[in-house]
Amino acid sequence: RISGVIAVLEIDDEADAAPVCTALLEGGVTAIELALRTKAAEPSIARITGEVKGMTVGAGTLIARGQAARVKALGAAFALSPGFNPVIAHEADDAGLPFVPGVATPSEIEAAIETGRRLLKFFPAEPLGGLAYLQSVNSPYAYLGLSYIPLGGLTVDNLRTWAASPLIAAAGGTWIAPRPLIKAHDWTEITNRARAAVRIWQDIRGSNSNVQKGRA
Repeated sequence: RISGVIAVLEIDDEADAAPVCTALLEGGVTAIELALRTKAAEPSIARITGEVKGMTVGAGTLIARGQAARVKALGAAFALSPGFNPVIAHEADDAGLPFVPGVATPSEIEAAIETGRRLLKFFPAEPLGGLAYLQSVNSPYAYLGLSYIPLGGLTVDNLRTWAASPLIAAAGGTWIAPRPLIKAHDWTEITNRARAAVRIWQDIRGSNSNVQKGRA
């Protein structure tokens, strides 16, 4: 909620983990979702938490048994999943790992509510129908004060729309630091993309006490 913008990362070489996060920090992005989709993912979490001060590391694509405890031990501050699996949710609770499950339907929202969640990942946000769909599907639950992290299809061109909604706690996606830019070590472009996203978020939400020298 403080950072506002989350960069979703897929890292193929753990040696790139610290440099890409340093580039993101230079652009003001202080939170990531590091997808557990590559062999380098878990070692990358350890590298970032050990070497990059100021980056809040979230583990993404948390879908398998045992992952919650492992990423917690590696230093992950939170985790997200594309869908809702009660087994994974309970494992995260047992590990003491804040967990944001993915939802796309009323049934999934209600299942997540049953486990005590009030912050949910809305995925895939744009293909499902965007903010209009989210506002509609959330309406029966508005009295509960749910909030969402939309991911999937967000870009610098539509971030402003999402940031303007009070339903949204934070937003982001892969466009900030896409896989090809990481592989090319184009840290300057990643910093520029991070800065552009943070600027949009701050234009809508305003600065906060943690914003200093362009960092959010």
